[in-house]
This record gives sequence, structure tokens and C-alpha cells, in this order.
Amino acid sequence: MRGRKPKYESRATEFRRRLIVWKQTPKSMRPSLRALAREIGTSHQLLEHYLKGLEEWQYKERFRQANKALEGILARAQAENRFITPWENQQFCALAREAIRAIVTPVLLNQLQCIKQDAKRGPLHGAQIKMLKLLARQEFPGAKELLKKCQQSSAKNQDN
Repeated sequence: MRGRKPKYESRATEFRRRLIVWKQTPKSMRPSLRALAREIGTSHQLLEHYLKGLEEWQYKERFRQANKALEGILARAQAENRFITPWENQQFCALAREAIRAIVTPVLLNQLQCIKQDAKRGPLHGAQIKMLKLLARQEFPGAKELLKKCQQSSAKNQDN
């Protein structure tokens, strides 16, 4: 048989869940990635592949769960032939916000990475600084530090 395994035979979810636990363990206490691969019966290369896409997978999983819960609220109200209650409406809005956040966050993290790369090459453009300020306000990891660095370097350039 050639090609991908059917989804029911795939161990991808198992590997990802193990990697999540592995990442949460302090570095001094966790086994190497190679040791983990041997323990669960796969290759180091495959685990490395899943590790690179782990954060994005987690966001997609959150989106799927939020959508499923949204559908559940609507289905219950429809099955009971009624409008949604105020409490269900609050839940619905919170879940919708979570779903949107789960879709947008990976894109914004990618944008932050691009800005970091551009900052290594030289001064940032005004639009990039604005985006960095927005990301820092939303407390994206590393955004505040990069913004501070950029503001310090621009102040030095203005002094010279």
C-alpha cells in the first residue's frame, strides 16, 4: 500500500499530545527528543516535524473545539424549538471570540516573526512599527522587547 495512512491508523494526535507534555516538562527533567522517539516507537525526524507545527496545530484544534461547541448551542436550541437564552448567547459570543482568536493568532505570530527578521536587517518601516505596537499591546511573546529595541535604535540614530 502506498501514500498516506488513513486517518484512523494515524498516530499524529498521539505524537502531538506527547510532544505537548514533553514541552511542558522542564528542560532539565525531560528526555531528549531522540529518547522520546524511541519510547513511543517512531523516528526523531517525524517528531521534529510535528514539533515544528505543534503550535499551529494547537490553534487549529482550539478553533475546531470552539466551532463544535457553537454548533452544540445552536443544535440544542433548534432541537427544543426555541430561541437561545441570554446565557447561551453569552456563551456563544465567548466561543465565537475564541474561534476568531484561534484563527488570527497564528497569522499574527507569523507576522511577528517576519518583523523580527526585518529588524535584524535594518530599521523598520512605520507600518511595521505600528503592527509591533499592536502586537505588544496584545502581549504577543517577544513583541514588547523588540519594540523597545527598535525605539532605542531609532533614538540613537536621531541623536547622531
